[in-house]
Amino acid sequence: MKKIGFAILSLALLIALLPSCKKNTVYIVDYSSYTPTDKECRVTGTVDTTQWVNSVLNRQQDTAFLIFSGNISTADSAAGTVNLSAPCPNPSNGFFIWNVNPQRQCKLKVVCISTAQDIVYYNAYALNGGPVTLGFDFRSLTSFRTDSNYRMYFGFYTSRDSLYYSGHGDIRVVR
Repeated sequence: MKKIGFAILSLALLIALLPSCKKNTVYIVDYSSYTPTDKECRVTGTVDTTQWVNSVLNRQQDTAFLIFSGNISTADSAAGTVNLSAPCPNPSNGFFIWNVNPQRQCKLKVVCISTAQDIVYYNAYALNGGPVTLGFDFRSLTSFRTDSNYRMYFGFYTSRDSLYYSGHGDIRVVR
């Protein structure tokens, strides 16, 4: 009789605890598909159309790593449009340039992560609006390994920290 009572109690506890078990959503990130470019920023292969664009559908995934605070300020409070291209050259030895053109003054946050989901680079920028070329020099950073791909997440924010444009793209470091 004690065994039956124990079994019923165990079953009741299990049933009570099951609703509290929450399965986390796991996103599988494919780092192998990047848009190859040469040193003049011309596309030299297949374009991955899911990268270097405003990805509203993946906004939660794209901004998960953009939670750090940047000690920058901007005066403009309106959202604008953004034009950007894939960084170049890609792949590279660790030095990339990235052409962006935000319509208005804004904040930009950038995070690079490894295939192990480790943050290897993050920074925030204040952009005045209009075309700008950003240089990323990862050659001296030991967190960037040779013959490895990385995911770059980006987010454009108004002066009131309202995100209005975000996405991701993959880069490859070869030496």
